Amino acid sequence: MGMFEMWRQPLVQQFSGAADDEFQNEIPMPAKTHHDSDRLIGFWLKALKDGWGFRWAIIKNDGDNFVGHIGFNSLLECSEIAFHMNPDFWGNGFMYEAAAAAIAWRRDNGATAIEAYIEPENARSIALALRLGMNDTSTLVDNARRYQMSI
Repeated sequence: MGMFEMWRQPLVQQFSGAADDEFQNEIPMPAKTHHDSDRLIGFWLKALKDGWGFRWAIIKNDGDNFVGHIGFNSLLECSEIAFHMNPDFWGNGFMYEAAAAAIAWRRDNGATAIEAYIEPENARSIALALRLGMNDTSTLVDNARRYQMSI
């Protein structure tokens, strides 16, 4: 239920781009049904099985609230981190805490650098990347700026 609640909100999709399921079929965004968000979960389960990426759910300490998800779009020496959060929880520090833990995990599991691709208009994600210690590389890829840090 938490994934659907997050992905049905246009604010979450604003900077996310297109989404495909595990069979490369486009998923309409913002999500219209629970089935749409379930297809996203299927995509990430296949990525985990194939060994190139995954997502963790971010749950509040009370155990009842799905906040968002965080993970990696690649598991190379320079791993690409990606994250999405339900706007109901923006501004509470949850994503910083989750990102710091994800980066530490990736450092402890073979990465030497972390990168993120963020659209220039996405001020919240840029602020998070800078707070985490990432630097703007001034590289633009598909209208997203590349931020990177050594770990």
